[in-house]
Amino acid sequence: MEERIAKLERSALRRCAMGFRGFAFSLALTLLLGCATIETLKPGEGRKFVVAGKTYNQVWAAAVRVVTRSRLAILVADKKGGVLKAEAPAGMFTWGEVIGVFISPERGGEIFVEVLSQKRSRGQITGQNWEPTIVEGMKAELAQ
Repeated sequence: MEERIAKLERSALRRCAMGFRGFAFSLALTLLLGCATIETLKPGEGRKFVVAGKTYNQVWAAAVRVVTRSRLAILVADKKGGVLKAEAPAGMFTWGEVIGVFISPERGGEIFVEVLSQKRSRGQITGQNWEPTIVEGMKAELAQ
């Protein structure tokens, strides 16, 4: 009888270990595959606004000033293409965020701006949404 109990205990421990390994693997896969990077930032899902009465150069300069003042590290600055990409570094309570500012060329006296902020990991609970900070900062810089 004791041998049978021991066998059942070993079997239960193996199932528990396999379950934990499966969970750990799934969690690691989710965290690795669900990561936002500078390359994954594309326009289309961010916060948008329109600037009127300013030149493209003024809007670009405002974006650079606001991102820099926000202590974000600029990683891509393609003025001709209208793409500014930055990151907020990992901290004690966050894995960091990636931020994109997309500025369209002037059309009919208007310049369209989109700001997108994504957390580094889909599983990340903490972190800052930089969209309102950048949009409101740019509007203030441009007195919009």
